[in-house]
Amino acid sequence: MKDQKDVRVAIVGMGGMGKKYASLIDSRKIRGLCLAAVVGRSRTSQEWAAENLGNGAAVYPDEDALYACADTFDAVLITTPHRLHPDMTVRAFRAGKHVFCEKPAGVTLSDARRMSQAAEEARRMAASPSCSSPSSLLRPPVYAMMFHQRTYPKHRRIRKILESGRLGRISRVQLENSRFFRTAFYHRSGNWRSSWKGEGGGALINQGSHLLDFWQWLFGLPETVYADIPFGKYNDFAVDDEATILMDYPGKMTGTFILSTQEGSYLERLEIAGTKGRLLMENDELTISVYSQDTREYAGSAGCTERQQLTETVTRESFPPFTDAYDLMLQNFSDAIHHGAPLIAPGEEGEKSMALINAAYLSAWKGTKVSLPFDPEEYRRHLTAAAEQEGNDG
Repeated sequence: MKDQKDVRVAIVGMGGMGKKYASLIDSRKIRGLCLAAVVGRSRTSQEWAAENLGNGAAVYPDEDALYACADTFDAVLITTPHRLHPDMTVRAFRAGKHVFCEKPAGVTLSDARRMSQAAEEARRMAASPSCSSPSSLLRPPVYAMMFHQRTYPKHRRIRKILESGRLGRISRVQLENSRFFRTAFYHRSGNWRSSWKGEGGGALINQGSHLLDFWQWLFGLPETVYADIPFGKYNDFAVDDEATILMDYPGKMTGTFILSTQEGSYLERLEIAGTKGRLLMENDELTISVYSQDTREYAGSAGCTERQQLTETVTRESFPPFTDAYDLMLQNFSDAIHHGAPLIAPGEEGEKSMALINAAYLSAWKGTKVSLPFDPEEYRRHLTAAAEQEGNDG
């Protein structure tokens, strides 16, 4: 018999990530959560659940069957294709459930905002004196997004260094990432993948949503975005498998973001140039250089022509491979429900990475810089046109 103090989780979507989360929760590795149900549309998914989940989780063929038994679960973990995230999130909140959604928050900024609005409406309902809750665990509703790269120790270290002011005023940032190599087999692994109609884009909205969340978590949102995207550079499809984005920030800070999904070398590289120092992340190693003087002051006062009177102190920090990110995210979700712990990635944060993704696609389509905020309706029109053209080409 399950401990009724646990939050009973229903997982909707039994793809690779759904199976991963189901196994973690069913094995009771996450304190305060138990697996109540899973939704798998295919016979293969249903058979996997029956064979691998040993603590009595119910298996449903669709959402309607799940919600017909809505009193048997308290939270919904959504791991379906992107376009289904908004409607599933809204439905869960209207049913009084907590929500943990896989990235991204739909495929448009309007989607992401609709999800956030549903969460806020659920909170208002929970706070209403006339609202009677069937369980204390259900109030107030918690909304989280699976941006697990925020848990990486090397990323948290970078954020701490930035917050300390150790690097001074940041003038330039560059990120390069080729770690997400994707084959044709991957692109064919789901009929919704790698298309405007199905996935709402390619590398940027899929792999890039993690990186752009990490980016905005460190640096915030820019004022303008300019994207050069060679759609279908490596593959015979209409969406992106590589992208280069230039960003302008207040105070003339500039950013360059490069994502490629078909380069042989595994690379994660982030360079942050500040007036007091420089940070370089290369895969799992940080190199931190701190100058003897702020370069703005040095440039105006030095009695020489170059760096002759400027010294730097260099330190290096190495980080072992990190494998606990998903466990930490699920535990944080549980702790937020039970104890009010701050979320690592509140669901509303999905709006920010989605704004960057949409702005980049819009810039590439128009061939111009796009200012933030932009008109979400203009983006929707361009996306619709891209999906229609994709269909005509096919």
